[in-house]
Amino acid sequence: MTEIQQRFFDQLNKLGTGERAALRREAGIPIQQADGAALTTFFRCLPPVVDNRQEDKWFAIACLRCLWDPGETEEKPLPQLIAELLQRSELSDSTGHRIENLLDTRWDGDGYMLTKLARLVKLVKQKSGGTIIDFSGLLDDLIRWNFDTQPVQRKWARMIFTNETMIEEKE
Repeated sequence: MTEIQQRFFDQLNKLGTGERAALRREAGIPIQQADGAALTTFFRCLPPVVDNRQEDKWFAIACLRCLWDPGETEEKPLPQLIAELLQRSELSDSTGHRIENLLDTRWDGDGYMLTKLARLVKLVKQKSGGTIIDFSGLLDDLIRWNFDTQPVQRKWARMIFTNETMIEEKE
């Protein structure tokens, strides 16, 4: 986690209940459609050095992070959590198809991918038993999501659809 990200997440964790709720209500909503309370809260937390072309991704992460309480600290990467839930058969078979579709989707201003991602994050939250997503890592992934070489999509597919997690657990 970079120092800038650390400051951002520290600010999010210091938010009051109402401010967190304002962001939580916008989880899965593009920044262009967000209400004033969420925007005000977000921009008070956002470090000024963040590139304004990346604000939509930082906003998405802020809203998704507020789905969890600030005290929850056991973090795992989203693809690892998905792989673990799939291995324990806690996610339906259709989840694999939903993930494939997500991997084929570009991050654009229309919010289509964000909607898919938010649904997946909410599902993982429901099934993960208190484990929080590594939102710093997810932010890094979203920033690199549209790269032509698809490094993030390949990493996610490798983590989710191979037995890598099972091998690590046996060692």
